[in-house]
Amino acid sequence: MKKLHLSMRIGLASAALFACMASQAADYVIKVSHAVPPSAPMHKALLQFKSQVEAATNKRVEVRVFHSSQLGGQRESLEAAQTGAIEMVASPNGVVAAFAPEFQLMDIPFQFETLGQARKFIDTSGEKILFPSLDKAGLVGLAMWEQGFRNLGTTKKPVASVADVRNMHIRTMEAPMHITAWRATGANPTPLGWSQVYTAMEQGLLEAVENPSYVFTQSKITETIKYFVISKHLYDPIVVTGSKKFFDKLPADLRAIVVDKLRGLTPSERQLAEADVAEAELEIAKKGIKVTTFDAQQRKAFLDASQPAVLKELSAGLGAAKVAEWQAAVAASQAAK
Repeated sequence: MKKLHLSMRIGLASAALFACMASQAADYVIKVSHAVPPSAPMHKALLQFKSQVEAATNKRVEVRVFHSSQLGGQRESLEAAQTGAIEMVASPNGVVAAFAPEFQLMDIPFQFETLGQARKFIDTSGEKILFPSLDKAGLVGLAMWEQGFRNLGTTKKPVASVADVRNMHIRTMEAPMHITAWRATGANPTPLGWSQVYTAMEQGLLEAVENPSYVFTQSKITETIKYFVISKHLYDPIVVTGSKKFFDKLPADLRAIVVDKLRGLTPSERQLAEADVAEAELEIAKKGIKVTTFDAQQRKAFLDASQPAVLKELSAGLGAAKVAEWQAAVAASQAAK
């Protein structure tokens, strides 16, 4: 286990002191850490979660929501959850996959065409397949929320074909399957901390960035791009995890309330995210950025270029049988009515 960084230790100490002072009556305090700003759908839903849990437990449980990496970065927060220093973390699937490799199965590009397909699979099969793998990491799977599909913004030219991204420096998350997928198209995937992306785009060190649509507008990355393609190349959910150390000691009645309230907010969080994505894409177009959408032929070309490499790497790491089982579950979900 890595030692917690000094900044995180200071943040946690401050949070613990504040929580202690403000929560004299609470039997349990849940600190929830995430990296997005207060304007993000996830944060708004977590504030609803706070209100509902505190009311339902008669304030035996107090929830404190820390946005914008106040308690540390996404990986640091998950490491802290492993030790019990943070009780809950909400982070993108690609980050969670570093702690439970099975979550890389969600990083297969172009495996979902619509939000409906992705949601149906997660609700019927995805969580059941993935959540047990968190146990050995000292984490508990609580819910899978939404931030929409990841799309692509570029500075120099529009992207309409696989050839257009060849040698293009694209900022990606530090997630192996994200990197493998883009590299397979001939692009130069470049993992970079989000705080550095705006400057790197301005200076021409990066030519493109991919993220959910509302992240482009909330982070002002739109000031650096000229073209935006709704590629929907990856459905990257928000995974809400808990500290196993904390949840194992939380009384069953309180644990049931916490889990039920969180999962009960999934539909409304998805609606918030979907609305923010739609609003962001309109705003991007209003800024004079040229917006295009992949058609079926373009989607297939990128799928054919990227997916085989990811499946090969996943099969090598997780086993071909596990990958085949996953793909069968995805296919069955999409076939079911």
